[in-house]
Amino acid sequence: MNELLSQAIVNLFIGFGFALINVIVCYFVPRVPRVISITYWGLKPRVFLLVYLIALVFQLVTSPLFRSYLTSAYAELAWSPYQALFNVLGILLMDMLVGLWGGMRRGAQASRKQLDVVKQAAAVGLEDVGARLALTPEGRAEQAARTQAQEETESKLAAERKQRIDDRLKDY
Repeated sequence: MNELLSQAIVNLFIGFGFALINVIVCYFVPRVPRVISITYWGLKPRVFLLVYLIALVFQLVTSPLFRSYLTSAYAELAWSPYQALFNVLGILLMDMLVGLWGGMRRGAQASRKQLDVVKQAAAVGLEDVGARLALTPEGRAEQAARTQAQEETESKLAAERKQRIDDRLKDY
């Protein structure tokens, strides 16, 4: 029983390792497709069957190479369907980790955008608070000058806008 469990864990990590190698290669060479993946091809029964059959053929071809003196080739071949199943489960485990990582990255990007919006709103709010809290006479004078300059700028822009509209109306 202990031997079966260790074989299952080893084959789970073999499938996980194959998928991890494919993810690493895809990270460094983005043109390479992530073919050692179940979710890449879709979570359909025929995809699971195809992946299992590929893993089974791989296990049957390589089984005689991994046999030891303690187990016969027949026992190794008999264990191959289970090894293939655990290889597929390892690939599925890697797909779940990649999906979780992608979801966390999308969440972090959305949070970063929301944080930028909040920072901008807070900066505008702090300017208003700073205007209200100008307690010293110098601070009040400085704030009044800033407010007056801002109002003058807005009035100049409004006047220029009105002038452009008037000029356009005269052209018609």
